[in-house]
Amino acid sequence: MKPLKILIFSSLMLLLQACTSSMVSSPSDHVTLGQSAEIQLPRIMFRGQLVIGPQTSSFTPCNSNQQFLLTLSAQQYQTLSQQVASPYQSIYGEIIGFLTAPSQTGYNADFRARLIAHQINYVSQDAVKGCSQPVQSTETQGQKPPWRVRMTSPETLAVKFGNSSPQQWPVKRVNHTEEHRVYTTPQGTLTLSPSVCQLNHQALYGWMATFNTQKGRYRGCARLGNQDPSTTWIATYHASSTRQDNFSVTLTLKADHTARTLYRYQNDPVPIVETGFWQALNADQIQVVMTQHQQQYLLSQRIFTRKGDQLHAPKEQVGQQIYRINEGGLTLYRSKP
Repeated sequence: MKPLKILIFSSLMLLLQACTSSMVSSPSDHVTLGQSAEIQLPRIMFRGQLVIGPQTSSFTPCNSNQQFLLTLSAQQYQTLSQQVASPYQSIYGEIIGFLTAPSQTGYNADFRARLIAHQINYVSQDAVKGCSQPVQSTETQGQKPPWRVRMTSPETLAVKFGNSSPQQWPVKRVNHTEEHRVYTTPQGTLTLSPSVCQLNHQALYGWMATFNTQKGRYRGCARLGNQDPSTTWIATYHASSTRQDNFSVTLTLKADHTARTLYRYQNDPVPIVETGFWQALNADQIQVVMTQHQQQYLLSQRIFTRKGDQLHAPKEQVGQQIYRINEGGLTLYRSKP
C-alpha cells in the first residue's frame, strides 16, 4: 500500500473507533468484496449526450459535465453511426448498461468511468432537447393504423387507438426476461422485444412492440421508462471522529453517478481528494469506485450497505488487494438537507 494510503488508514482507525455503530449481519444475498472474482452489476438506465467517433465514443449524463468512455459492440456502433451526420456529432441517447473503471493506459485514464452499453433504449438527433424533457414512462407506438400505449403506473396502461380517447387498461401480470417484457391485461397483451426499431429518421427505439388485442394485432416501436431508480442514494455522507476531532471523511454521490471522497484535516485547508463513480448493486448496497487519487490514476473501491441514514463498508480494495477497515469498518451518516 502506498504511504499516503497508510496515512489515511491510520487516521480512519481513530475515526472509526468513535463513529462505527453495530450493524445487522448482511443477508446471504448481499455482495461483499472478495467473495468472487467479479461482482455482477445490475444494469442502469443512463440518459445523456452521446458522441460517436471512429476512435473514441463518449457519454455525458444529462445535467453533468462529466464524460464517461462509452464501450459499444460492433453492431451498436454501426447503428449509432448511422444516426449522426458526421463523426463526433453530439446526439441524445438512453443507454442501458453499467459502469466499470477505465484502464490506466493513454487517454482512458482521463475518464471517471467506462460505460459498458448493454442495450440502446432510445436515441434522438436533438441532443439539447432530449435532456431538457422530463423523465418518460414506458411508451409504445405504431402507425397504419396509429396506436399508442403508455404506462401511467405499474398497474395501468393508457391505450389510444387513432383519434379516440385514451382507455385505462389494468395490468394483471408482468413478466420480464432477457428476451421479452410482457404486460398482460384482460383486453390484450403487450410484448416488447429488444431490437432496433424506427418510426421515422429522427428517432431510434431500442424495442419492438407487438400488441395483441380483441381488435387485432398491432406492431410498433417502444422505449422503456428512463427513470433511474437508484436516485434515492444521491446525497452527501459524512463522518468525523470524536477522539481525533481534526479529521473527517465526506462522501458525495451525485445524480450523474460520479462520486467524490474528501479526507480533511482541520489544520490543513487542502483536503485529500478522490474521485470516481458509484452504482447501486441492489436495494441495500452500492459500489463506490475511486479512479483518481489527488488527480492521479489509482483504483480503490468499497461496497456500502445502507441501514436507515447510515452507510457501512467493512472492507476496501486498493488495486488488487483487499483490506479490512480498522475497528469494524467505515460508517458514514447522511447529511440532513
